[in-house]
Amino acid sequence: MLEILDFVLPATGASALALLLETARKPTLRVWAEQTAFELKDSLKLRGYRWNDGSGGRPKSWFVDIGETALDDELAFLRTQIYMQDVEPIVQRLTAFTRFSGRI
Repeated sequence: MLEILDFVLPATGASALALLLETARKPTLRVWAEQTAFELKDSLKLRGYRWNDGSGGRPKSWFVDIGETALDDELAFLRTQIYMQDVEPIVQRLTAFTRFSGRI
């Protein structure tokens, strides 16, 4: 494991550990697509959405984790391809401290 983390990436010259830490520090957004039609599940899966069964107090719906810069594109996809109307889905900001927490 230490050898992998110490590996120098040829494209950037940075270590794998440095890239891992940089990526972990970037916040991500979790977009929830609630109350979608069952027939649209394949479109959501192709887009990277995963199903949440409602356990742990989270919404029973599809969700995807994206970078902050991709939010506008994701909202446009939901509005034009899934809901066919102007909607404001639930968007949660995740950090390295909350990303893998059972509470989110």
